[in-house]
Amino acid sequence: MLWLKQNIIDYMEDDGFTRLDLAFDFEDDLSDYYAMTDKAVKKTVFYGRNGKPETKYFGVRDSDRFIRIYNKKQERKDNADVEVMSEHLWRVEVELKRDMVDYWNDCFNDLHILKPAWTTLEKINEQAMVYTLLHEESMWGKLSKNTKTKFKKLIREISPIDLTELMKSTLKSERKTIAKAD
Repeated sequence: MLWLKQNIIDYMEDDGFTRLDLAFDFEDDLSDYYAMTDKAVKKTVFYGRNGKPETKYFGVRDSDRFIRIYNKKQERKDNADVEVMSEHLWRVEVELKRDMVDYWNDCFNDLHILKPAWTTLEKINEQAMVYTLLHEESMWGKLSKNTKTKFKKLIREISPIDLTELMKSTLKSERKTIAKAD
């Protein structure tokens, strides 16, 4: 042990994090929220026995940023047989790797976790289109780039809640604590 300490460990440099995981818990039912990014990323959704979304993944596990949104209450019940007392408990986890670790304070800039109020739209054709896009993800692929941009903007505008703003402000308030650990 002494040789190891003197010849190896003492010469190792602390270059900072190679991976950083951020987790945010919400006592709200996020299955009704719509998550989207400004960039093109792979999105995978798993549905629970009730037919509602239970887990959503953005990106792929090997990418520099991997986002998962899941029903933490259900996960605790399924994996640890633990009953969470609050009515809802959802978690948003952001896994940052490689170069993205250095940009942790910007990791939400292109993400939106929204509660769209599509019924507030005045035009019935816009209501129908937004409803379809919210409930049939594959329809996004049939739209032109300009139409995608138009409807992403519209969905952001009709959403009174964007949880990413709350996560950004939490990160900002904890910035010094996170930077110290880096």
